[in-house]
Amino acid sequence: MKRLFWALPLLLLSFQGVATPIKTISKLQFGKQWAFTREEVMLDCRANGALFVINPSTLMQYPLNDRATQLMQANKVIASSLETILLNDPDHPNQKMSVEPFQKAALALCDHPSNQ
Repeated sequence: MKRLFWALPLLLLSFQGVATPIKTISKLQFGKQWAFTREEVMLDCRANGALFVINPSTLMQYPLNDRATQLMQANKVIASSLETILLNDPDHPNQKMSVEPFQKAALALCDHPSNQ
């Protein structure tokens, strides 16, 4: 039993290097570029560059790129359509806000040293 107590912390620490970071971003950081109905969201980069936006209050995730959309459509992840949380673009009627700045921020998570 004593061995288990010594091995457990080492086991938990070994998985920390494998986990990908999740980054919380806010409307304050992006200003007029903000594209979401929430004031704050989390960005996540998964295997093969699948990018997701996560609503921190419900933990619902939304695909941010084609790879993530493919995973959602193949029922490999539980997610909802990104359109659900996108704001309309005030400068372009009948269009949603661009998610490009958020894709770039999420891609930076893919390059995080813990993913290599």
